[in-house]
Amino acid sequence: MTDLSTDDIALAGEYALGTLDHATRGTVAARIRRDAVFAAEVALWEARLDPLNDALAPVAPPAALWRGLEGRLFAESPRPSPWRWIAAAGALSTAMLAAVLWFGAPLATGPGPMWVSDMVSEDGSVRLAALYDEDRGEMRVSVGGEAAPEGRDFELWLIAGEAAPISLGVMPEAGQAAMPIPEDLRPLMLNATLAITDEPAGGAPGGIATGPVVALAALRRI
Repeated sequence: MTDLSTDDIALAGEYALGTLDHATRGTVAARIRRDAVFAAEVALWEARLDPLNDALAPVAPPAALWRGLEGRLFAESPRPSPWRWIAAAGALSTAMLAAVLWFGAPLATGPGPMWVSDMVSEDGSVRLAALYDEDRGEMRVSVGGEAAPEGRDFELWLIAGEAAPISLGVMPEAGQAAMPIPEDLRPLMLNATLAITDEPAGGAPGGIATGPVVALAALRRI
């Protein structure tokens, strides 16, 4: 039996999750037909993910919510909403299953509630999965895709209720990182929304978002 690489295992998971583009999915489907080991890995992912998907009802946030958040982030520069497309992709089940794929199972790192968010830019070039451990007050992030343009950084924001967006810091360029959440912000993490913006190197000056929104998604309890 041939062992699968880490990339092959991740590819099998993405196929089961349904996140591949049409061309790649066709290529993977052809491989499943000729590679029994890879086909077994896909079947394993499907068996692992299907019960979770069946147990969760998708919840699409209303488009008006995203327009309101844009106004709060960029009150001085109104423009057509760049994230209406997110409403169709903001289902709880997608975020949860993506976290399984990014961080591996089991998800929980502590005995208490966990919160998950999966952010993908409109063109798919930037991706961040976040897993917040409520008991530990720590959020783990896994970053993929393209890095920020030269001289720029991607910055992560917390949006809770009617409060102004709060910076959680500049995102790592790639890989996984642990982000301790200050105690005064921990209550705000519950049912909050996370956003990524394109900012000057080092982050938004004065802690106020200035760049375009790259991706946005709600934190959901799992």
